[in-house]
Amino acid sequence: MKLIVKKSRIHGKGLFAAEDIPWGVKIIEYQGEVITDEVALARIAEGSDCIFELGENANIDGAVHGNEARYANHDRRKPNCFVLRDDGKIWLVAGIEGIRKGEEITFDYGSTFYEP
Repeated sequence: MKLIVKKSRIHGKGLFAAEDIPWGVKIIEYQGEVITDEVALARIAEGSDCIFELGENANIDGAVHGNEARYANHDRRKPNCFVLRDDGKIWLVAGIEGIRKGEEITFDYGSTFYEP
């Protein structure tokens, strides 16, 4: 999958599709250091914003050994992808309308992590 990281109108840098992506396609795996809840909370308190809950007492910090997936920004109104937790991995997957070349890749972070 061809992806580009560049300046975003939403926030800082964003992740963009460099080609059309049909619905249901796994776009990119969210990668990074696997850390405990305790470590995650400490990093969040210090300002980290790339931590993703993986499971019970397991989180992924995309800022440490991560990849471009950490640049996918939040969109509550019309996200174009969703999150799939599959066999200990987290994937960003193209939503029902797919994603067109040049579009920023977004998903809803959820209200517990990002207030409306």
